[in-house]
Formats: sequence, structure tokens, C-alpha cells
Amino acid sequence: MLGAFLLAGAASAELPNYTFQLQARTNLAVNTEEGSYNVELGSLLPGSFSMPITKDRQVGFQLSITPEGRPGIWYGQNGEGRRIYLLPDGLGPDAHVGEVSLNSHRQVVFSVTGTNDASKNGIYVLNAAAPDEPVQIVRSPLGSSSWSSLVINEAGQMAARVTLSTGYAYTLYTPNATGGFDSKILAAEKYVDPSYPYTFLYSPGANDLGQMAAAVDLQAPDSAWYQELRIFNPDGTSQAIADTRGYNPASNIYRFASVQPAINNLGQVAIQATLLDDAGRRVISILLWDGNEMKVVAQDGMAVPGEPGESIGSIEAFPPDINDRGHVVFRATRKSDGFRAVWLGDGTDLKRVVTEHDILPSDNGDARVDQETPSNPVFAGTPNINRDSDISFGVGLAPPETDQVEWGTALYIAQSSLWTPGEPDAGTEPDAGTEPDAGTEPEPDAGTEPDAGTEPEPDAGTEPDAGTTPPDAGSGTTDPQPESDSGCGCQSTSAAGLWPFALAGIAALTRRRSLKRREQAPRD
Repeated sequence: MLGAFLLAGAASAELPNYTFQLQARTNLAVNTEEGSYNVELGSLLPGSFSMPITKDRQVGFQLSITPEGRPGIWYGQNGEGRRIYLLPDGLGPDAHVGEVSLNSHRQVVFSVTGTNDASKNGIYVLNAAAPDEPVQIVRSPLGSSSWSSLVINEAGQMAARVTLSTGYAYTLYTPNATGGFDSKILAAEKYVDPSYPYTFLYSPGANDLGQMAAAVDLQAPDSAWYQELRIFNPDGTSQAIADTRGYNPASNIYRFASVQPAINNLGQVAIQATLLDDAGRRVISILLWDGNEMKVVAQDGMAVPGEPGESIGSIEAFPPDINDRGHVVFRATRKSDGFRAVWLGDGTDLKRVVTEHDILPSDNGDARVDQETPSNPVFAGTPNINRDSDISFGVGLAPPETDQVEWGTALYIAQSSLWTPGEPDAGTEPDAGTEPDAGTEPEPDAGTEPDAGTEPEPDAGTEPDAGTTPPDAGSGTTDPQPESDSGCGCQSTSAAGLWPFALAGIAALTRRRSLKRREQAPRD
């Protein structure tokens, strides 16, 4: 089952062409001349995030800082949108909003943790069509303290990795007749329930059928990784579709990355992993389980079909996403110049969707995908894909003639030539959802620079962006530690210890950027 993989061959599958539509642009409050778009100036994104997108191009994301000083939720469609929710005042300075998931029936969900009133922690269910209505707060199962990798699907079900007192559990939430949700644990770490063999559960992806896909540890890693990639079904059964060499000597997978996989409604799974080549070298790869076999969508150093002499440089430590067409979106650099890019592949064909230094339309006219410091990543967080292969992504922007004037962080939809208006995303019931909320935190050693054009700030500054270095599959702690509710399944040190450094860096960066802009930016 888990022997050699099929390498990407000559281009034959047709991938879509793209045009670009700006959804919103955030900026620091000091950048009054450059301004913002569809969002209040001074509203900032996390350092790493995702913007899920439905079939009809609804999008949403969290704002970790607003002019009011509290987290909020932004929602929009077709190039328009606004902040529709602000976390209530009085919940304390540590109140945190997790990543957003939404569906085509205008249900928006996100987790809230760290409040000074435990009854206010939980999964928040918001009606985007009537955002002034009270939110519904879901706190199950009993003993839950945080909810990560949260997804709402087109059937109105929610899925999450839940933190309990002794470990993690994968939980499926199904709407019930009373308007609430019934929760069911599909899998748990053995410290939570000894009937399960798993020593660590990584962040899961979920589809519209209530299935979850995730990598799991079967014992603590040492010189090898003892992992399986499994699909967990709503009835509580599961099946392994791949495993690592530490567990199965016939496998050429060294380890699965700590970022979550994605699963579509056909049961196909995209995941980042480290393979061992014929010489025993470790190669970071994006893999696609098509239901029968595992294919390589992309890997470090792989030639790009249709671009003679061009190849992938390094795959960045962010989750891939997949749709029902089998199209997989991911982040990687281009080898020839090291420029970062968002890529699309299907195990046969491969193309760049948007690349560092590309010119995109913006509210300020032509804009360049750029950063004032070349070493800083220009892309923000995780790209997402919908059924017709529209792709949402975030980038840092600057005017084409200089990278020293900050236009902030922009949120775009790459509009697919395959898109057709009509039926909502693949659900059969109302009150439903779309793409998995791809986890955002990087691997333990996956980079040192803040992500993209997102201005670092308290909500996002605790974890570095994984955009500078691919995940190092050769190391990693053997002691899984709890982390924040932002969706990473990493076995990594708690982010709490990084707060003093994050806050100091934020203050220094803000001062430096403000001074540099005043000194170098042209003024009337």
C-alpha cells in the first residue's frame, strides 16, 4: 500500500487561468497617506492566517487588532465587505479569536479562548446575514478548553481538534433538532481514552461529509517517526491511507509535516511530508492521495512542467488545500530567483498562480507584491481553494516603483476561469460550510521572519512565519506540548514563552517602519 510514489509527469491536465480581485487591504494606523480598503485603518491581521472561500466567493478572516483594541471578524463577497463582529468588551486582555471558517449558507464560526469568563470561551457560531443577532457559543465536549483547526461544512457540521485536560481529541459537531450541536469524539490520544493507540494527534482537515483526515503519532519520535495518515469517519471508524518508514520499513515517507492536511468530498487527501529519495536524502513534498495511490504534486527541486529550466526551490511550511477537482494549492519558492509563490497542481500539471513582484490591481492602482525588507515573506498565511478552483490569499503590497512605501497587507481572490455561478458548495443541507481552515502555525523550526505583509502584532507575533525555511523533518521534540488554538498541530514549545520577545519586536518594527516611511516616502 505504501511503497513507491508516482512522480508528476508531463503536463496534460488543464489547470485554470486567473484574474485577481482585491477584497480588503489592512494597514498600520501610522500609514494614513497609504490608507486601507474595506477595513478600518489600524485593523491588523495575525502574522499567519487563512481566508476560507466558498463556491460563491464568500470570504472571511479574523482581525487580531482593531481600532477598539479587541479582535474582530471580517466578512465579504465580490470585492466588498466589512467587519461584522467585534469581540465584546470586558473579556480581558488575553481573549483570543481563532481562525474563521464559513459556508455558503452564511454561517461563520471561530473559536474564542483566553477570556476572563470561562463561560465565554468556546466555538462561536455567527450568522453573517444578521451579524447583530447574538452568537451561539458551543463548549462541548465536557472538559474542553480550546478548539483548533475548526471547520464548518456545507451540511452545517463542525469539526475541530479539541483540547481536554489530558490531551487532544478529534470532535465532530452535528446540528440537532433543538438548534444546538451534538458532539462526538472520533478519535483521541491514549491519555484521554486508553482504547486509542495515538500518542499525539496533529491538526485535522475536514470535508462536507463529516470525515476528518490527519496525521497521528503511534509512539514518541526518536530517530524515526512512527506516524500514520488516517481518515476518520462520522461513525467512529477510521482507515490508514499512508504511514512512515519508522512504522513501516516499506514506506518512503520519513515523516508527515506538523501542518494540517486537507480532504475533499471524494476522500482525496493533500498533505505535506518529507520523503526519502533513492540516496536516502530527505525531500519536502506535497502529496496527494487520490483514493488509490499516493502522488507527488510538488517537491523541493522538482522541474515545473511548461517552464523549461524552472523548478521548485523549497516548499514552505504551510498547509495545502484541495478541492473536489483534485486541485491542490500550496506555497513554495521558485528556484531560479528564490521568489515566493502560490502554486496549483494536481499530481500531473503544475503552475504558479501569483509570484513575488507580480503586479496586481488594487484600490491605489497597480501594486507590486513586495516587502520593504527583501528577506521578509511577501505572502501571508495559507492559501485556500473552493470547488471551482478560485484561490484566496494574502500578500504584502507596495507601489511598483518602490518597496519603501507600505500599502499594507491585501487579501485577494484569484478568480478561476473554471468558475460558474449557481449551486452552493457541495453540501446537501442548509446551514453548511466549505474549505478546511488550514492550520497556520509553522513547524518547530520552520522559519524566523514574520509572515508576509501582515504587520506583526500581539495576536500573531508569537509564532514566526514558516515561509523562510521548509519544515525540518530530521528533528523535532519528542515531548508534545500544548499550543494555542490557531490550528497548528505542531509538537512545539508553548507560544506563551515568546510573548516578551514578540511584543518587543512589534514595538521596534512599528517604530522603524514609521520612521523609515517618513524619511523615504515621497510627500506632497
